[in-house]
Amino acid sequence: MNAHHEREVSMQLNLGQTIQVLAGCRPRSITSKPNSCGSAARAVALALAAAILSLPAFGSLRRPSPTPPSTPADFHATAVTTSSVTLVWDASSGASGYTITNETGGQILNVGNVTSYVWDVGVEAGGTYSFEIVAYAGEFGTEVSAPSPEVTVTLAGTPLPTPVQPAAPVITQTSATSNTITVSWTEATPASEINSYTILVNGYGSASTPSPNTSATITNLWPGYTYSVTVTAYSLNGTTGALHTTSAPVTVTTAAATTAPAPASVLTAPTDLTGGAAPDEGQISWNPSTSANEPQEDIQYDIYLDGVLDISDSTVGQTEDVYIFPLGADFPLQIWVVAVDNLGNVSAPSNTLTATD
Repeated sequence: MNAHHEREVSMQLNLGQTIQVLAGCRPRSITSKPNSCGSAARAVALALAAAILSLPAFGSLRRPSPTPPSTPADFHATAVTTSSVTLVWDASSGASGYTITNETGGQILNVGNVTSYVWDVGVEAGGTYSFEIVAYAGEFGTEVSAPSPEVTVTLAGTPLPTPVQPAAPVITQTSATSNTITVSWTEATPASEINSYTILVNGYGSASTPSPNTSATITNLWPGYTYSVTVTAYSLNGTTGALHTTSAPVTVTTAAATTAPAPASVLTAPTDLTGGAAPDEGQISWNPSTSANEPQEDIQYDIYLDGVLDISDSTVGQTEDVYIFPLGADFPLQIWVVAVDNLGNVSAPSNTLTATD
């Protein structure tokens, strides 16, 4: 019998004993024979105790499953300008709020517990966009309705051109220092339809530049590391959003480090890096470093994902359950951490953690 079950039985027996006293049974002294009471009172006590003991155990009671709210009805647009669209809908039963998605641009907004909203995010004059809405409920918004039918609107203004699938750019030249790579490429065609370029290093989006630029420098790279570099061309936005095409990859290795890591007597390396990651999210922890120049809580930790500095997720002082978001990175993914103190000293790297998709 486990402890939980023992507690349940004990609670039920205590209730049964209480019922016996209330029904008129007088316990005898500890040294006498078992408790006795009149037959009528004993019958009442046993009946009530049996009824309670037949109830589910206290630990097994379950709340009923929450019911998702109904789908918002009559979702439609009432006003359109060159920069916004007003969306309205009927309130859903059981809803505590609503989420609208621009299916064309990919933006998602929690608009709260309202029945109308002026959408002005990611839209431009002359563009055509499709929207849908869901209702949510529950303590954490985990109960979600089925989506509404899509509503498609075209903003006022000169219609945007239909996007054209660009030809893939071709990387023509690369150069590297210990922590940078410079890439040049041919202009994607048709040039008049190209909006921008993104440079990816080991699948990780590292730099962007508007058209007609055809070169860029990626910074914050690990020295002496080999990278796969590609360039993606994006078309101008149109009625169905931007189209894109990616170049063939080229391999580039950064130069060796120009300075050695700080001695351990000045700044120790992070140790025992553990955790894991998937393409959209991960969580890692490590043992803190020590610095001769500042307390542990002030030490900065730089996180590298396949040799690319993850600037947005690097921390100061925090070493446990640190979230990382390696969106687009290639897997398996190599992760390591270095410490940096307030004088700019950089430690040796931690152990390398390999995350697999």
